[in-house]
Amino acid sequence: MRKHRIAAVFVLGWCAAWAPSQAPACGYHDDVTLARGMLNWTYPDALHVLGAMAQAVSERRLPPPARTPDLWAYHRTVRSLEQLGEQLRIPAGENAPMAFALLLIEPMLWTRFTPEGGDLHAQVHVSAPPVGELVLISGEDVVREIANHRLSVGDAYRHGLIRLYGTETEVSRFLQFYCRCA
Repeated sequence: MRKHRIAAVFVLGWCAAWAPSQAPACGYHDDVTLARGMLNWTYPDALHVLGAMAQAVSERRLPPPARTPDLWAYHRTVRSLEQLGEQLRIPAGENAPMAFALLLIEPMLWTRFTPEGGDLHAQVHVSAPPVGELVLISGEDVVREIANHRLSVGDAYRHGLIRLYGTETEVSRFLQFYCRCA
């Protein structure tokens, strides 16, 4: 019995050490049903991403979603977001892109990407984007496929797997810079 208590204390301590501090709720930590339901009020048609993802799974352009979440899901997602920032690096001689925020629709997890010395730095688990900043809404598997070079930003946008919200200029600039599809 003592071994079980020691193991439980170790697991709880490990979870506390790896849990984000002072971070807002997301689907990895709380129920986000209400937040997802209100998403369409702020970002019209944002929930269409879910339909586009289901279509992409049925057409085998995206892998089927995991049946059950596991302990490492959050950490895999964070790594995918960091890889996405690395992949969207800024080519030499190009003007730095603007910062933008990405919302992963399943867990309602916000990440902010900011340009830093030719790279895009991912700030995972932010509360929300600053007012007026470009917002991308997509899904975990979409980001993972882009980060692993199995899907391009342009193809994801064309198939509705990414939705963009911002001024016409910001959206156009993002599309020209990252997918050359504007």
